[in-house]
Amino acid sequence: MDPSGKCGKAYYIKVLKLLESYFSDKNWKSLFLNGGCYWLAETLHRGIDNSQIMINRVDEHCALAFENGLYDITGRISAKNFHRASPREINFMKKNYIPKFNTKMVEQYLAGVMV
Repeated sequence: MDPSGKCGKAYYIKVLKLLESYFSDKNWKSLFLNGGCYWLAETLHRGIDNSQIMINRVDEHCALAFENGLYDITGRISAKNFHRASPREINFMKKNYIPKFNTKMVEQYLAGVMV
């Protein structure tokens, strides 16, 4: 664990396990592949030091780079066609990558169990 207490891989795994316990649908991961990818990347980015939000404009998908890897809801993924998201691309994702779940409820759940 790093000195700040924010170990990237451990935090990532913890968040994914909590999301799995929150969503009852067996296909819950698809929510983060169809609109929720930016929400997940931003959520993880706030908790993982030295991480970068990356975008793949070809596939309209984003993920988080940390600890020499690129991760989305499915785990470590290929970095092909991904690049570091610019401020303009971040704004684009905020407006266009819309989750199909109640983000406020999920954020409240995570805040309550991540203490």
